[in-house]
This record gives sequence, structure tokens and C-alpha cells, in this order.
Amino acid sequence: MADEDPNSELKKKIKEAFQVVDREKKGVCDVLEVGTIIRTLNIYPTEKQLQRWIHEIEEEEPTGFIMYEKFEALAVRLSTLEAMNFKRNSEDEILRAFQALDVDKKGYLEEAELRSFMTTYGEKFSSDEVKDMMATALDVELGRVYYEDYAEILAAE
Repeated sequence: MADEDPNSELKKKIKEAFQVVDREKKGVCDVLEVGTIIRTLNIYPTEKQLQRWIHEIEEEEPTGFIMYEKFEALAVRLSTLEAMNFKRNSEDEILRAFQALDVDKKGYLEEAELRSFMTTYGEKFSSDEVKDMMATALDVELGRVYYEDYAEILAAE
């Protein structure tokens, strides 16, 4: 069909991802869910980029909610034109980042040390983000994050 929308499959994926957080089926989602939805579409922006996009699509008087139509337009744009800039980092890139933090070359970071890095420097993690990270990465018995294993998990997600 010549009239068919070339983005129809993409829009279907976007709608499915959006509907997971639009539990009341009102065509809106909480702004706090936008990052989660974007990431399920395999787009991995920085927090700063994400905040800029949210500001772009928020209503003129921010209510804390995003309308589906505006979200869809943003997600289509990001998935088609800009997605190349928001790919997940490779395992090697993630590993090198952890190695840069591990100045003693131990192969692991202590929980408190990593928690400090993630909440103090660069694009700071929230306490919930650190909690989620530790739930996956932390060897609870030793209080350490063996980052080679964790880098593999992050690259595969």
C-alpha cells in the first residue's frame, strides 16, 4: 500500500510501551515515567537530554503529565533521526568506565565507594537509581561490585 505510514510498526511499539504506564487508559503518563518508556524503545539518553525532551513535550502549564500524542511524536523522531546518538554502551566501554574508577585495579569496587561515585560526580544518580543498581550489581556477602560481571549485564539489557 502506498498510503501506509512507514512508521506504523514503530508507533505500535511506542503505544505498547506507553500503555504499560498509562494504567487508567487516559492517554497520559507521569513525567517520571518518560525515561523508562524511552529506554524500553532502546534509546539511552543522558538525564540532561531526557529533561530537555520532557520540557519540550510538557504542556504549557506543566501538570506533571505528558500527553500520548506529544510523546509519540518525540519517540518517533528519536527512534528515526536521532537514535544513532542514544545507543547503549558496549560492554567494553562500560568496563573501561568502571576500570577508571578502580584505581587499585582490584577488579571490584566497594559498595560505599561506588555509591559515592554514582551520587557525587557527573550525572548524579538518585537514591532509587543507586538502589536498583546495587540490587543487580552488589555481592551482598562481600559488599562489593565485581564490575566485569556487571558490565556484561548492562551491555546485554
